[in-house]
Formats: sequence, C-alpha cells, structure tokens
Amino acid sequence: MKKAIILTLLIIPLLSFGQLTKSLVLMEAENEAKYSEYEQLFHEATEYIFSNPVNFKSNEFVSACKIVDFWKNKDTGINVPIFGSFYNKLEEKSNLRYFYMIAITNYILNEKINKNRILECEKIDGQKYSEQEDVKEVQLEGAKIFLAYVDNEKNGLSLNKDAKAYLKAFKKGKLEDMFFD
Repeated sequence: MKKAIILTLLIIPLLSFGQLTKSLVLMEAENEAKYSEYEQLFHEATEYIFSNPVNFKSNEFVSACKIVDFWKNKDTGINVPIFGSFYNKLEEKSNLRYFYMIAITNYILNEKINKNRILECEKIDGQKYSEQEDVKEVQLEGAKIFLAYVDNEKNGLSLNKDAKAYLKAFKKGKLEDMFFD
C-alpha cells in the first residue's frame, strides 16, 4: 500500500510535464535503472535535442539533456569516440563538444534501433583506433548531424573560425575530404 501511495505521489506532479520530463523522473526514481529498458528513451532524448532549438529554460529540452547525461558515463555498450581534429576545433568552454557527443550517440542509437546495425567502436587489435571503419563512420555521421543542427540559426549555436571551415565543407558536400585529411 505504501508503495502505491509513493508511486501515486510521484506520478501526479508529472501530469503537467512533457513525456521526457516524466520519463526522466521515473528513470531517476529507480534504484538501479537497466539500460536495456531505457535505450529507446535515450534515443528519443537525442532525437528531441536535434529536433528542437537549444533552450535551457524548457523542461523537455533540459530533461532530454539530463537523460543523455544519466547514461553517458554508464555501461551502455555504446562507445562514443570523441577525439580528432574536428573535435579539437570545437571550443572547449562552449556546449559544442557536448552537442557533438550527443550527435554521435544519436547516430549510433539510430543505426542500432532503426537499422539493427551495431557500431561497437571497440579497439581492434592490430588497427589504429582512429582509423577503424566504425569509428570513422560514427565521427563523420555525428559531425553531419551536429553541423546541420548548428547551421540552423534558430538553434542558437555558433562555431568559431576554425570550426566554421567544417561547416563550409559540409554545405559543399566535401566534409569527408576535410574530416579525415
């Protein structure tokens, strides 16, 4: 009976919030949330972020970011290779590296959930990690998602001079040439 009352008290305030906010509260209330039960939510959170302007005053946007943050340092089987020339060109003190990481995560989750393709990005003996095909693919495709997002002025993100060269190459369809040069 006590559990039912506590659960009801948790759920009632959620009725005024959006779906991601509700899901976040329920997920955080679990003692040991299992990733397999929340993978779809994790994907939906990354999709939400790239479908809406940056707005840290929006409960849903903040909840989407918190869902990403909840899982980013846990064992999810998702390895996000965040390094390289492009990553280094993004300003450290801005949110740009954060959104690039989310873009890579979004690509990996989309491939797994919608195409049944697992991109492990695990170190393969005898290969340089940065030259592995899966690592290169997720970095490039994540950059495309990220740059398309940044290119929309409504999203309120701006690149520094060095990173703008990548946006220019993206717009010309030459990102891959510059990305791995």
